Amino acid sequence: MWIYVVLALIHLSVLLIQIILHFTRDRPQAAAESNSSEVVAAAVVPVVYKYDVFLSYMVGDTGDNFTSYLYEALRGRRILTYIDDESLRRGEDISESRLKAIQESRMAVVVFSEKYANSEWCLDELVEILRCRKRHNQVVYPLFFRVNPDDVGEQKGSYAAAMKKHRKSSSALTRGKVETWREKAEAELVKIVAANVLRTLNQMSPIPQFTGLVGVECRVEKIKSLLRLDSSSLDLTRIIGVWEMGGMGKTTLARAIFDQLVTQFDSCHFLAEVRQKLEVTTELRLQQQLFSSILNDHTFTTLTTLSRNHLRQMKVLVVLDDVEDSTMLYNLLDKQPHTMFGRGSKIIVTSRDHQVLMNECDDIYKVEGLNEDESLQLFCSIAFAHTDDPPEEFILMSRKVVSYAAGNPMALVVFGKALKDRSKEYWESTLFRLQRIPNERIQRLLKKSFEGLDSDQKNGFLDIACLFNGESKEYVKLKLDGSYGYGSSEYIMASLVDKSLVRFSGDNGERVEMHDLVQEMGRGIVNEESDDDDDGGVQVGGRSRCFLSNNVSPLMIEDAN
Repeated sequence: MWIYVVLALIHLSVLLIQIILHFTRDRPQAAAESNSSEVVAAAVVPVVYKYDVFLSYMVGDTGDNFTSYLYEALRGRRILTYIDDESLRRGEDISESRLKAIQESRMAVVVFSEKYANSEWCLDELVEILRCRKRHNQVVYPLFFRVNPDDVGEQKGSYAAAMKKHRKSSSALTRGKVETWREKAEAELVKIVAANVLRTLNQMSPIPQFTGLVGVECRVEKIKSLLRLDSSSLDLTRIIGVWEMGGMGKTTLARAIFDQLVTQFDSCHFLAEVRQKLEVTTELRLQQQLFSSILNDHTFTTLTTLSRNHLRQMKVLVVLDDVEDSTMLYNLLDKQPHTMFGRGSKIIVTSRDHQVLMNECDDIYKVEGLNEDESLQLFCSIAFAHTDDPPEEFILMSRKVVSYAAGNPMALVVFGKALKDRSKEYWESTLFRLQRIPNERIQRLLKKSFEGLDSDQKNGFLDIACLFNGESKEYVKLKLDGSYGYGSSEYIMASLVDKSLVRFSGDNGERVEMHDLVQEMGRGIVNEESDDDDDGGVQVGGRSRCFLSNNVSPLMIEDAN
């Protein structure tokens, strides 16, 4: 048994055109309009596609499994494919619904088999495929199943009569770049076909990469370099962590990479918002969701020896988004992250906590904040979406917003949407308000990292936010050790750094710093405290810490009295 697959076809080959023209020359003109003016007129009519692929084949002439394997492989690649079964083929005339399905498909996959040319139904399909090719350049991907393309091109075998009048067709075959696989399992071959079909579909209508995104491309390239996608490392399984505080674009970067690479793998899955999903479900449920998607088996419930073997044969791309527990990561991948899937698999894990990524990841990418130019570009693209030339006074206020956001993309998007199409007075009021009351949405996002801290870590964080931001590391360590016990500063600061709540700056990392938005979040927590909110800190006048002069002065007077 052999199957010939014609690869790298973006448009219909000369050979296939000749086959269709010959097979359809005596077909009814109602199915294939020959009037060129009508074709041209129709070509300007926009096509609304319902399917990615229309699968044309001769029922019962492609073996027991090939067509079903092919259909499942296309489905596994999330390719919406139209296929019928023999029970739908009643009578000799092609149904209107099937004609419509051809018209609403971006691409046709035609499986030429030994008896394909003998089927009235199949020939009617070819007529309509030719018509769709003329009208809106439908792409056709031909497969030759147990039929040597040379037999078609040189008028041999069952195709001799059909090609009798087309003596030049055999020379066209050499331009088709035909690759032949002999004696390979059908299931393996259809995976190759499905991958090429998906690649062709993406080339026809490429996903607009990075559209509306600023600063993404260069950061994506850095992560891809860690994934080791070069030819010498294609068989290398890699797990890469993407780490930073909330709102820095970890998920956006992971999604951009996923969309770029999806065609290069046997199966792919993007498991979004893992932390949030675990609040309402279990690790087992998430594992079922992940593996059922990868295996394209909606009946999957638990890992078995057979399913594990299947997974180890698959080169997969997986994204686990917003993971907050290293144990969960380990368990989700069946306690064997690097050997769970086939060679060359790539796994991306995003997290706010560096420690979560330490054990299983081969490399960790710390997301870089947007620089000033990138920040201004992102903010203006949202706030001034309806104009390319905003007034200068708005540009000056925009720079204040950019300074406040300090490179955080989420903050820039939130502010851009809030200020879009607003008056100058509204802008001024908002900027003034931000100096006193932080944005609630951003604070909720950042507070999630704070909520995962233990008591000493929370208090140490609040101390730095209110009192020690910008101080030397040695000074902060001294103060924390004095408050929470000798040696506790190392534990507290290491945890805060891992969760992207604190960073060390300076040439030798000698200074403790906190992102402006994170500091605001911490101070906001203190401002909300009352005498009943004692969490281990020292309460003064309803607050555990005082950091503004208008807070401190009244308390000093009160204490003096």
